[in-house]
Amino acid sequence: MNTTILALLAAALSSPTAPPAPPDLRIVTSLTTYAAITREIVGDRAVVTSIAEGDEDPHFVQPRPSFVPALRDADLFVTTGMDLELWVPALLDRAGNRRVREGRPGYVAAFQGIRLLEVPVSLSRSQGDIHVDGNPHIHTDPVNAIIIARNILAGLQRVSPENAQLFADRERDFEQRVLRAMAGDEIVRLLTPAVVYRLAFNDSLAAFLQRTTYQGQPLVNRLGGWLRQAEAFRGRQMVCYHKEWAYFSRRFGVTCVEYIEAKPGIPPTPRHVRDVINLMRDQHIPVLFASNYFDRNQIREVAERTGATAVIVPENTHGAPGVETYFDLMNTWITQLAQGFTSTAGAR
Repeated sequence: MNTTILALLAAALSSPTAPPAPPDLRIVTSLTTYAAITREIVGDRAVVTSIAEGDEDPHFVQPRPSFVPALRDADLFVTTGMDLELWVPALLDRAGNRRVREGRPGYVAAFQGIRLLEVPVSLSRSQGDIHVDGNPHIHTDPVNAIIIARNILAGLQRVSPENAQLFADRERDFEQRVLRAMAGDEIVRLLTPAVVYRLAFNDSLAAFLQRTTYQGQPLVNRLGGWLRQAEAFRGRQMVCYHKEWAYFSRRFGVTCVEYIEAKPGIPPTPRHVRDVINLMRDQHIPVLFASNYFDRNQIREVAERTGATAVIVPENTHGAPGVETYFDLMNTWITQLAQGFTSTAGAR
């Protein structure tokens, strides 16, 4: 009988329905997109919490009191590391967690290693909320997302060395999925992920594919993924609401020729909005591109008065229904922007 009881206990303890052990790591990120990338790496080995909401302007977040204990208990904190989230230092001070202070093992600056754009040569408050280190909206380029993931991996390996290999394997898988989503399976298979990444990082992928042949055809003919979809708007012009698409524009070849918000962080004047409307009419700008946390009524009014298509998207994951992963986010931007240019072209 004792043998039977012991066998039953052993079976119960080894049952696959037994609840898993709670994750040991607690990670807090400033933005939902950083949280989404972190989850790709940690899987079920950590609890990941974001401070900002996905449809919230990251410049002007009002952190809730509940985030103080979350940061106090955090093993790792991921933030841009520039001057986007100016509310972060005060929150870290209130939390009093030395492990995640800047310069400590549990602090990750996502921007490290990224080639920054729009670095100002002079500073003046008359220019609005100028970012002294450059444009901080770094995640809008999938190549930058890989660099962000590598920075997060380095932080994870510092605070959880026992999981270092697992995290490295998952991060490598994330990188390869990003590259395949960006350039297509065939290009990544032919060139290898390392070569595609290096060419893309150096902004030489397109030129390489155009001048290199395979089986008698230019490699560019085999391009797929987001870069292929972006042919719908590559070389085109649009107006953007805010200066947050610089890295996206560089990667996919679409230009923001003007901004509704002329000076970052300062509401546009009626005169400036009229000037933008006149510009869009004169130059036949077909698309107005904006994040969904800006004034939608104003965005739609400008679009209606110019005959342009308003493409309103979340800037971060969880900023709209169904946008939960980085891949969802990029798919949303690429698909909706392509549709915006296509629908406007058909209407003209």
